[in-house]
Amino acid sequence: MTQQQPDLPRDDAAVDTTASLDHDALAEQLDAAHPEPGRDEVRALAITRGPGAGSRYRLVHDEVRIGRHPDAHVLLDDVTVSRRHALLTAVDGQVIITDQASLNGTYVAGERVDSHLLADGDEIQIGRFHLVYLEGPSAAPDDAHGG
Repeated sequence: MTQQQPDLPRDDAAVDTTASLDHDALAEQLDAAHPEPGRDEVRALAITRGPGAGSRYRLVHDEVRIGRHPDAHVLLDDVTVSRRHALLTAVDGQVIITDQASLNGTYVAGERVDSHLLADGDEIQIGRFHLVYLEGPSAAPDDAHGG
């Protein structure tokens, strides 16, 4: 069962995992469903295949823990996922995923990575979970600051 931390809102809108994945459409849906004044970027992970397919997690912290441990921001509850599997770090407007010495590894676009600079639409595999990294602009005032 996929759980979440209260400070990472989860959108239960269904994602069609049987059709070809349209990253632009997913990003537009995310922006429309979650306009966030005060932020110039909206970033999220969407589970596209595996337990919890269709779940989306907005990334609102500079560091986001992914794993099976109860303190993970993105909790992926499956034995194929390490307790502290991966870490997303926002640096200078970019997001880096770093494997945390997990047993089964972290994959981006089918390649096992230790660390990788993510781009909109990158497909990530962590255990049985397939996720897509999404980012897109939102309507935000010029004096916005991230949280």
